[in-house]
Amino acid sequence: MAGVLAAPRLELFRGTTSLAVNSGIAANRAAIDAAGRQAGAFALDAAGADAAILTTLAPGNYTAQVSGASGAAGIALIEVYDLSTAAAGQKMLNIATRASAGSGDNTLIAGFVVPAGASKRVLVRAVGPGLAPFGVTGVLAQPVLQLQSGSTVVAQNTNWTTSADRDAITAGSSQTGAFALSSGDSALIATLAPGNYTVLVTGSGATSGIALVEVYELP
Repeated sequence: MAGVLAAPRLELFRGTTSLAVNSGIAANRAAIDAAGRQAGAFALDAAGADAAILTTLAPGNYTAQVSGASGAAGIALIEVYDLSTAAAGQKMLNIATRASAGSGDNTLIAGFVVPAGASKRVLVRAVGPGLAPFGVTGVLAQPVLQLQSGSTVVAQNTNWTTSADRDAITAGSSQTGAFALSSGDSALIATLAPGNYTVLVTGSGATSGIALVEVYELP
């Protein structure tokens, strides 16, 4: 892929507290490679220019930020893998990514896995206008949301207010503690069999701007 971020810098926060930072895998390479194999992730660059953090976290909300170590810009992939054994009543409830979204190579992409076992009901949101009340400028005016399994489109939405699931989306957002959507944001609800899924967020009419893509597991 062209235009990749040459030297990503990864920082992990809980609230405003920085918990860990990494630019280049360095001394922890063997443990991170082993964790990647355990998770089924593809191998990181042999030169060690990618960034990674391996840590144990208490229940709570966390934010990972990716930037250019030298201030440069480029395309990057950020991943989160749960390596812990199953614990009753504990699960990763939500994952969200905010980035610039447009079309083509600038498509905002989020991937997630429904593990083996029962099907999962999920709420997927692509937020543009809904970010403005939080002081975010240059938001994507009309996100176009598409959910895929492989190359098959499972569901899609452009503007949640026109969705037949509008009431369920409102209820699901409240249920999971998500902030309220604005008109122009997009969202969908789907019940998914175990497997790998990809969420694509683009701009209507080839527009671009800042967007947030979120995936919530619903009861």
